[in-house]
Amino acid sequence: MISFKKISKDDLPLILRWRTNPEVTRYMSTDIEFDLEKQTNWYNQIVCTRSPAEHWIISHNERPVGVLNLEKYDSILQQTSWGYYIAEMESRIIGGLIPAYFYNYMFFKRDSSLKKINGHLFSENTKVLAMHRFYGAEEIKILKKHIHKYGKKFDLTLIEMTKEKWTLQRENFQHYQAIFEE
Repeated sequence: MISFKKISKDDLPLILRWRTNPEVTRYMSTDIEFDLEKQTNWYNQIVCTRSPAEHWIISHNERPVGVLNLEKYDSILQQTSWGYYIAEMESRIIGGLIPAYFYNYMFFKRDSSLKKINGHLFSENTKVLAMHRFYGAEEIKILKKHIHKYGKKFDLTLIEMTKEKWTLQRENFQHYQAIFEE
């Protein structure tokens, strides 16, 4: 079973450990220091400016395994951006299921007026790019040499899933339902 609970201050040490793990951060746009005070400041900022329910701990069989977040949620434009990671290596296999749970929740439970969900990923992260293609996400644009990390420049691929496209294939994935704490 997969579930999503809103993050709390109690989750910060775990998120910090995950977020500074080289296996997690290598495909992230930014790196952070292992600094619990800065992590707490980040949390306090999102609580003040956004709902913590826009950042969830992903759990598999009641065990925390990763984080999912929304960014730039815009009810007027009816779109948002998202990202997630599975940090626990033995649970990485479930990473390919997360989009189906997320799209069903966002388009049909959280906000039925939502029209589009955007994302971005390192272009060289070909396995994750293939997974998004499997679900029907479209590649919109490649930002060349957009991220500078490890003394190297990386391309980012921008992707999107529209409600219209997800609705056409939802029959194949409608049983992917999970609890998202709000």
